[in-house]
Formats: sequence, structure tokens, C-alpha cells
Amino acid sequence: MSATDDPPLSRKRLRTIGEQLANDRKLDILRFAAEHEQFQVSELTESLDIPHTTAHEYCRDLQRAGLLRRTQEKPAAYTPVEFDIHLSLDGIASAVEAENQTLAYATDRYGDDIVDGMLDIWERVEAGELTYREASAELEMQHADFLRVAAELELPG
Repeated sequence: MSATDDPPLSRKRLRTIGEQLANDRKLDILRFAAEHEQFQVSELTESLDIPHTTAHEYCRDLQRAGLLRRTQEKPAAYTPVEFDIHLSLDGIASAVEAENQTLAYATDRYGDDIVDGMLDIWERVEAGELTYREASAELEMQHADFLRVAAELELPG
């Protein structure tokens, strides 16, 4: 997969784009976007006959996946992002290997229990009891490593 400013291929990115492209309504929005240089969400609701809140939500999802770019806050306006999908077994294998290397690095550096420690402390982070920095300090991890492991584990945040 590639787009002009596309992030590197990862397991999470593969899943995110796949989920977006698996939704028929989101495909309709991408088709609409391809036909318009820029569009407002209100134009989607009229043209595709979908609820306004659903259109907003779907456009935000497509933006997070890197398939739309928001150009204006109010009223919400988007432009399509040109992208090509070049998917190969080697590309998938590389994405999975990169994730495995991150977790292997973390366990090598911080011990076999670091993933369990991350999962345990994450509840306190989500509850607002700890910041990311405080949590990484409590686990005695470098902050950047903490963030990488959290991203690989797809912890919400």
C-alpha cells in the first residue's frame, strides 16, 4: 500500500485500511470523493442519503486511515487522498516481522513480563490515574519504547 505521505505498512495499518474498504457505505463515500475535488459532509448526506452524524463519523474514519484529508473544520470539508494498493506476501511478512521485532526488543530489554506489565498498567492509564510518562517510569521503560509497545499492542489512547 502506498500513498504520497503514507505511513509505513504495518499490521495495524493493513487492518485499518481493510476495515474501511470492507464497508460498502465508506466505499460509496470514496467513490463520491473521487468524483469531487473537495466536498462538504452535508453534500454527502444529500447525495448518498445517509444521516449527517454517520457521514461525519465515516469521513473521520476514512481520514484516520489516510484515505481522506480534512481541509476545513466548519463546515466539515474533505478532499480525497490519492493512493495505490500494492499488496504482496513479502509486504505483509515485513509488516508482521517489524511488529514482532518491536515486541522481541521490549522483552529482551525489559524482561519477559513487560507485555503483561503494560497490559496491567494500561487500566490505570485509561482510568486517568497515570499519564503515559508516569506509566513508563513505573515500568522502568524508556518513554519512546513504552509508546512503541503500546502501539504494537494496539492499546487505546
